[in-house]
Amino acid sequence: MSRRMLTRYDKLLIIGLLAAALLGWGVIRYRAGESSIVVVLVDNKEVFRASLAEDRRFPVDGLLGGIEIEIKDKRVRVVDSSCKRKICVHTGWIHKSYQTIVCAPNRVVIRLLGGDDRDELDGITE
Repeated sequence: MSRRMLTRYDKLLIIGLLAAALLGWGVIRYRAGESSIVVVLVDNKEVFRASLAEDRRFPVDGLLGGIEIEIKDKRVRVVDSSCKRKICVHTGWIHKSYQTIVCAPNRVVIRLLGGDDRDELDGITE
């Protein structure tokens, strides 16, 4: 039984892929600024839009039941949800434009928009 070792080219490929991943992560973190608007989608339809500057709590009706969302100190979180596992609640506070909260059973998505974000969907989410 022969044992295959990593060649020099395998190691270079691994290092190159790791460097590209770190560079991509850094670019995303650098370009994502503070958010100013929260958008709530239910079943891919916008049902709520508000500024993060105003502290408030509001309910949203999902497919399985209600979700309570809180905006405070320019951050947003899900306070309570009718879903079973409550992953959306455990996500906690978000405040950057690349962050989202998803409640898959209720089909609710909470998305943050920053100053550079456009209101249109990208090619992946269309």
